[in-house]
Amino acid sequence: MTAETFHALQQVLERLGDSALRAPAAANGLVARHVVPQHGLELEYAWDERSRTLTLLGLARVHDAP
Repeated sequence: MTAETFHALQQVLERLGDSALRAPAAANGLVARHVVPQHGLELEYAWDERSRTLTLLGLARVHDAP
């Protein structure tokens, strides 16, 4: 992972701390996904409202469809 991609990942995780940007499923404690198309990444994450904690569960490379 390049430094640029890692920095983008950090920024996305920080923004997902904002409830307005999280997927509705995350608000219910379910696993949610967020795609970062410019870097070809898909994040799986969960939000715990009680502890106000965002947990990154998975990170995968995704490719554009032909």
